[in-house]
Amino acid sequence: MPMTKHTYTLTEAQRRSFASIFVLDKMVRKGRRFAVAPTDPDEMVLRDVLQMLFNEHLIEIQGAYYVPTEEGKARVRTFRQRYEEYLTVYDIYCAVDLATGEFAFERYYDFDDAGWQLYLQQERWEDLRVAVAIYKKLDPVEIVFMSFVMEGRFDDYADGKWELGILSGELWDEILAIVNSNLHPCELGYTTTDPNDPSRTLEVTSDDVMQDLLTRGGQIMLELVRRGQEIEAEQRALEAASASPATTTTTTTETVYDYDFVITDPYVYYTPYLSPYYVSPVWTVPLYPTVVVF
Repeated sequence: MPMTKHTYTLTEAQRRSFASIFVLDKMVRKGRRFAVAPTDPDEMVLRDVLQMLFNEHLIEIQGAYYVPTEEGKARVRTFRQRYEEYLTVYDIYCAVDLATGEFAFERYYDFDDAGWQLYLQQERWEDLRVAVAIYKKLDPVEIVFMSFVMEGRFDDYADGKWELGILSGELWDEILAIVNSNLHPCELGYTTTDPNDPSRTLEVTSDDVMQDLLTRGGQIMLELVRRGQEIEAEQRALEAASASPATTTTTTTETVYDYDFVITDPYVYYTPYLSPYYVSPVWTVPLYPTVVVF
């Protein structure tokens, strides 16, 4: 691992690349339409982003509007898969007590929503999501971008003007500030006294810390997945038991769209993350457009 802390930067092209997937997701999943020749000032700010998507054949022109292509829908499916993995695998590292090795998420099911938010505010927690991303050779900017998507930071910008939020220099500066101020793996090594010989000092490397952190995190994550499956099964059983005889014969199916990412068995899917080195292939396939807008 690098011994000095790296400072991350973000070019205008990279920012537009992240923004383009956010816009494409809105088009595919929310049915948002954008005019080829917009008159709405909010849409006009997305001109370069839409051109980037068009250049990469992720959207096409039908009449007066841009619409997603099949490749665009596939790209959104990849984005949703990464997003689901972020929520399940990486978000649990948002609150770790380095002194005790405790994860806040170990007690996730002990609280209601308000109590959980209060618990997360305890000063002992360190946000190690950036450190985990760096250790796994992922882009930490993308991980913080995912957290902003989850928290609705772009959607809530300027009273719901997400078109401005996704391109806001203010929010992207905040993302970079988080990436560069959070702990990186190189900062996590330490020395301690040998419990068997107090005269000796033992060095615990950053690699040792990260492997222990990821091993424990993987175990907690799988336990949360298992508990979540149990709760869903209990809820289905209660619903079936409380249903009237007239409705028990009716089968309700959830609509699955072509952009959805569906995990048949989450426990099996996420089990490889017990290895501190595992990274799902979805994080290595192309996602963000790289075509230069002229």
